[in-house]
Amino acid sequence: MSYIKSIFILCIMQFSLICYSQDFSEINYPMSAFGSDLAFGFLGGLVNPQFSNIDFNGDGNIDLFVFDRNGNRPYAFLHKGGEGVVAFEHAPQYERAFPTELHDWVLLVDYDGDGVQDIFGAPPSNNNGVSVWKGSVVNGVWSFEQQMFGDADPNTLYYDFPTASDNIQRRQIYVAMNTDVPAIVDMDGDGDIDILSFEDGGSYLFLYENLAADENLGLDRLVFTTGETCWGKVKEDGNTPEIEINADSNPANAPCLLFTMLEEGPLATERHSGSTVAAFDGDGDGDMDVVLGDIGTATLVYLQNGGDTDLARINLVIEKYPQSEGGVNQHINPAAYYVDVDNDGNRDFVSCSIAKESGININHIWYYQNTNTDAMPVFELDRKDLLMDETINIGRYTTPTFIDYNADGLTDILVGNSGYQITSSTRQIGLHLFENIGTESEPAFELVDEDYLSFSSLLEFSSRLAPAFGDLDGDGDLDLIVCDGSSGPSNGDLFYFENKAGANQPLEFNGYFSEYMDLDPGTDLIPQIVDLNEDGLNDIVLGEVNNTGVAGSFRAVNYFQNIGTVTEPMFGEEENDSPNSNGIIPLESNSVKSNSPYFYQTENELLLFTGTDAGEIRVWNNYNQDTQLFTLKNDRLGNILIGRNSVPAVFDIDNDGFLELLIGNRRGGLDFYNTSYSVEGLDTGVENDFVLEATIYPNPTDGSFQITTEEKLSKVILYDITGRPLEEWKGGVNYYQVDDLRSGTYLLKVSTFDGRNSIVKLVLAK
Repeated sequence: MSYIKSIFILCIMQFSLICYSQDFSEINYPMSAFGSDLAFGFLGGLVNPQFSNIDFNGDGNIDLFVFDRNGNRPYAFLHKGGEGVVAFEHAPQYERAFPTELHDWVLLVDYDGDGVQDIFGAPPSNNNGVSVWKGSVVNGVWSFEQQMFGDADPNTLYYDFPTASDNIQRRQIYVAMNTDVPAIVDMDGDGDIDILSFEDGGSYLFLYENLAADENLGLDRLVFTTGETCWGKVKEDGNTPEIEINADSNPANAPCLLFTMLEEGPLATERHSGSTVAAFDGDGDGDMDVVLGDIGTATLVYLQNGGDTDLARINLVIEKYPQSEGGVNQHINPAAYYVDVDNDGNRDFVSCSIAKESGININHIWYYQNTNTDAMPVFELDRKDLLMDETINIGRYTTPTFIDYNADGLTDILVGNSGYQITSSTRQIGLHLFENIGTESEPAFELVDEDYLSFSSLLEFSSRLAPAFGDLDGDGDLDLIVCDGSSGPSNGDLFYFENKAGANQPLEFNGYFSEYMDLDPGTDLIPQIVDLNEDGLNDIVLGEVNNTGVAGSFRAVNYFQNIGTVTEPMFGEEENDSPNSNGIIPLESNSVKSNSPYFYQTENELLLFTGTDAGEIRVWNNYNQDTQLFTLKNDRLGNILIGRNSVPAVFDIDNDGFLELLIGNRRGGLDFYNTSYSVEGLDTGVENDFVLEATIYPNPTDGSFQITTEEKLSKVILYDITGRPLEEWKGGVNYYQVDDLRSGTYLLKVSTFDGRNSIVKLVLAK
């Protein structure tokens, strides 16, 4: 019998091996909120989304690409309604095609006219410029390739700048990545894509004119020169969002004379940063008008162009736009997006703030339906919760944990958070309880309580709640501790709720203790209750926002050993005093922040999952009692990146023998994933052949698919379920196609050049 066939038979007979759940696919369990079903409950949250149109699956419907700059997370939504209907399906299988280096602002535009959307966004080098990724679709599989240009920074766009001495300088197109969003559109009506953005002084709109059409270079070329250096003859005040206009045909009367062309570039007398730009023909006269947002205001300003495509002149300012129901009110730094939301061919108007931490995060995505035509739009406010009405929104910084709160045999979810920012001065915080109303094999969840235990009334100040369950008093039931990670008077407090119900009974808490045992190692604490030293007493582990240095090394996650008895726990309050430890996981540097722990005891070993500020999930095992340190097993579980501040929780929620991974994050949502970790623990007998993590998408597939791994592949072999080889591909293939096979389950063995392998399940559904 061949080696590979032996492995397959083992996989079939011993489902605990790391085989069929190796794809780390997202799970969209049924979710409802107080009786209303949600289309994509476990979306992961939206705080600062940016919107573009795209047709992902080639069905002719106008889909949505959404990029949330809060965590740099791409989202794909397929339109599933008819014309004039707002109905979407989350399609995560398309999201892995987008480059992982995207950040801050991303817009999709087909600049080369090939019918495939391309990416314009902030450069990976983190400078204030523009980078471009060309899109392609082969057999339904999307990919994007970053374009290189022949300038000093080859991955960013440059333009020709005429100096006062009639020389031409090559300068980088300027877009402030942290505070601005540009308009990427044909501004002068010549058929190629131009860029309109505020210059680096922040007062004047600068048109970067594309010469591809003018010089017959082909639309696939991006060759920019200096266009209008004060587009529209408007000036934004350097310290306020006020707009000064001058439509006088005499240039001597125009306010843009303050803008002077010097050798060192644009000179602005006042500095101002934080403006968003959207451009479209709002009055149907054939030229581009502009909508501006500003860091200093909650509203959008419409600038009507009374000029033409050759020379823009703003002759009308509407200060609160759109005019339907008083205009947008986003608290701070709003942006506008001109996209078709309802699939009727007429672009609509969407607005959301780009302020990552200070913006409103409930009723914050305003959708205005275009009730007229694309050529002469009329916008009417339809809703203030676009997409959010079909998912869970818990504000920010979600921290989940699993618990069967009503003792019905189905595991539920309790989620801490930092609350909803309702207004600039009003925030609503509370523990959210999701009851499992499904079955043991098919879980389904309903939000039944937004303020479990009335926790909001216990705190005058709080920035983040984080719950954990465990038996601290030895009576057989699970008690609750909640960390308050605020920076206010209750900074870092632990609240202890003793469960009086008894084993296998619905939770019953009788009061609470605050400042429990005076444990307070830092801010933004994430708790766990676990018997780490295996002495029969449950200990407390606290992750925190910053790392802790120990004897010149980098460590994280504080350990407080229970030095009491089974029924009367006791903890020393200083994390640096033995037997406590201020770091049970070793780190390669102090750049790995916000380590949020979650323990799971398999049948064979204790696993520690940690989230980080960057968003990856790490897995640790082999805890050493002498050194009080875990060993890093996996530094990026499943190549999962859900955005900033990941907080994991794991459990076999569907009783399939494998752990599912639930992740909270900065955006206030939740993500569910399959994992390759069995409830029996990792199988060490075939570990060398199962150390590579691979993801197939789409999966199921009609025949076309891609494989994502952390390293380049040397070989891919397709087998049937009995281990019979069917097809083989060598390295360098970007996509894979199988045409002559029936619908069913198949197995792929993927191998890298360094000798690592993995077996992944592939489902064909034709």
